[in-house]
Amino acid sequence: MTMVPILRCVSLALLLAALGGGAAMAQSGYYQQQGQRDLRAYPPGYYPGKLVQPAQPRPQQGFSIRRFLGVPEEPARPTRTPVARPRKSAPSSAAVAKQEKPKVDPSTYVVVFGDALAGFARQGLDAHLAENQDVAVVPKIRDTSLVRTDPADWPNFIKAALDGGQKTTIAVVMLGASDRQAIREGDETVEPLSDRWKELYRQRVDAIVNTFKERSIPVVWIGLPPMKNSKTSEDLVAINEIYKESVQRGGGTYVDIWPGFVDDENRYTAEGPDVDGEPAKLRTNEGVFFTRAGARKVAFFADTEIKRILGQGGTATAVAPNPADITPADGSSPPSIEAAIPAPPDAAAPVSLPSKPLVGPVLPLTRQDVTPGGALVSAPPKLAGDNAYTAQRALRVGIAPGSRPGRADDFRWPNP
Repeated sequence: MTMVPILRCVSLALLLAALGGGAAMAQSGYYQQQGQRDLRAYPPGYYPGKLVQPAQPRPQQGFSIRRFLGVPEEPARPTRTPVARPRKSAPSSAAVAKQEKPKVDPSTYVVVFGDALAGFARQGLDAHLAENQDVAVVPKIRDTSLVRTDPADWPNFIKAALDGGQKTTIAVVMLGASDRQAIREGDETVEPLSDRWKELYRQRVDAIVNTFKERSIPVVWIGLPPMKNSKTSEDLVAINEIYKESVQRGGGTYVDIWPGFVDDENRYTAEGPDVDGEPAKLRTNEGVFFTRAGARKVAFFADTEIKRILGQGGTATAVAPNPADITPADGSSPPSIEAAIPAPPDAAAPVSLPSKPLVGPVLPLTRQDVTPGGALVSAPPKLAGDNAYTAQRALRVGIAPGSRPGRADDFRWPNP
């Protein structure tokens, strides 16, 4: 027997074995992957029937070169299941605010006192002055009315804040959102906005203003804005008048924000131009508080007065030195200003003007025309001859009369 048929048989057997072993390995890998995929759908230790039995590996079928040569089979590598990692949520606005670095050693402290409305003023000032590292805005907010508490409650609160080590360069006050209530005076109840109520309320406002005045702290009092309720707005107008009179009498500054939150007819409006002049919603839906744009607008009114008080918004003005303080080098007396000023020129003699008559020539409208001789004229004179030719030629024919030499209508070119 020759070697060629033997080699052909061996080659054919090897080819069939390779094809059978590859199919068996592929089939075995499929069952392993299918079993692992099915097991991932159930809890550990639970096997649904006889569909998958991971404890007993399936015997591999077909011809394998590794088994024919005695080489142990490599265990199938387990497939890795990707684990879903939880995504990091975006930090909230409060967390971002906590991460912001506080202002280091500011030289100006703007302390805001008041109720809920003052909280919006503080919010607007904080946003308005965020880029200025030299100014710090400190809130001292209480949800307390000025009429429902003891008259000394708010002054005592302010004194405790100022005497407790709080640095204050300028104080900003805004309150009165819920002050349209009766005031208790002993056993009696004083109706809101009555004459007695206004007197008692003015005394409480004066007590707050005097608290800052005693400590030489400038105060900026922000007035109340219009409200959605028309009756409430009418009452707030009277309360703002009390604020303005008391604050200005005590040496403070009153800020009127009313024009910034009304329309052309002086009525409440929830929308209007913001600090950049763009239309925006300024008030919240209930018609009492402010949006973020509205709070910035309140702060814009107050910031103008704050800069004026602190001298940051004006321009420096040069002041001329007093001549009395100037001393010459030789020690002599300083020259007087009168000696340095030249004498004024002599006054010119008044020019006599002709006196103007009180009335001009009187011409009666009913005067009769007379001839040069004095006889009455019975009819208008008739033009005849050469005198009538010029008038007829101009009025009937339309030919203008010739100009006279030297008159304004003489356009003849002069002779050379």
